[in-house]
Amino acid sequence: MADATCVDPVTVVIPAYNLDQYLQDAIESVLKQQYDGPLSIIVLDDGSTDRSLQVAHQMADKVSNLKVVTQTNQGRARTRNRMLELAETDLVAWLDGDDLAAPSWLADQIEYLQGHPECVAVGGQGYSMTASGNAIGPITHPLNGNEIDQRHLSGEANAFFQSCVLVRKSAVLKAGGYDERYPCAEDYSLWLRLAEIGQLANLPACHLCYRVHATSANWTLNIDQRTQGHAIHQEALKRRGLPPGGKLMEEIPPVKKDDWNRRLFWINIALKSGNPVSALQMLGPTLKRHPGSLIMWLAAFVSVADMVIFLGNRTAKFVPGKSLQIHSLPRLSFYRAGRGLVRARRRWRGGADANP
Repeated sequence: MADATCVDPVTVVIPAYNLDQYLQDAIESVLKQQYDGPLSIIVLDDGSTDRSLQVAHQMADKVSNLKVVTQTNQGRARTRNRMLELAETDLVAWLDGDDLAAPSWLADQIEYLQGHPECVAVGGQGYSMTASGNAIGPITHPLNGNEIDQRHLSGEANAFFQSCVLVRKSAVLKAGGYDERYPCAEDYSLWLRLAEIGQLANLPACHLCYRVHATSANWTLNIDQRTQGHAIHQEALKRRGLPPGGKLMEEIPPVKKDDWNRRLFWINIALKSGNPVSALQMLGPTLKRHPGSLIMWLAAFVSVADMVIFLGNRTAKFVPGKSLQIHSLPRLSFYRAGRGLVRARRRWRGGADANP
């Protein structure tokens, strides 16, 4: 819950590279925070070739506590380290330039750090959305610091959000900052090193509206992220005196298959969360890239059927400054019926295989 007594100064840092379609909404989601303490905002444009810098300057002309800095393109890790240098407060809150922060984000996380001095970084839960802001579905992360660290140590780099995380700058610098050897997985490296000097935590509240689009770094750099993540994982195990582990890099699928997997992953989340309009929005470009995929065509049929039943998405479009109104998949849905048929078929086949 937000607490009006939270008055620690905080700097919100927003890295941006070719995000002119989304940057204004990201900044407005910070300006509309339910937080009364001293707040500074820094937007660092990493050599964008679109109108990102102009958008940032237009916002800065209207907002006294917003500072805009630009540089030649340096990449993610170097940009994040530069933003740490620019921040003048110990509390530094990160928001990627294509995401939205929920209104209670800063107040909730600052209140938590105030009450937990052993904690060096705190995040929250997330809800994914399409490029246009339509809801896709939740992305949940473990709450307990030990569980977060164990998941990271197991080789899964998905227990903590970089966007909408609040860190103690002093702890990040003590841990060595963002590792510039790994420009596609610099956050995963930092979380593992931060957990060696303090506690990590995730709050149960949804603080991040995470935008899924085909130009986002987590999409275009997926294979590089996984390759670098494997190296980071091995380093962490060695640093902690643990035996090597994790999947071999040869198990990463080819680019086309990887693209298919990622698209199906998000489409499935949209359907099981009751957001068929978002599923259809993602299925359009997916079917152009993978026209022979029967699963994708079945997903399109289910999306249309559920869209008619629900009269749209169950969860409304996300807007800066508006509290998230999240609704789940109802009992009556084509998606739920289809999953039930699949489970029944598997049980039947299992029983048939067991009979002589």
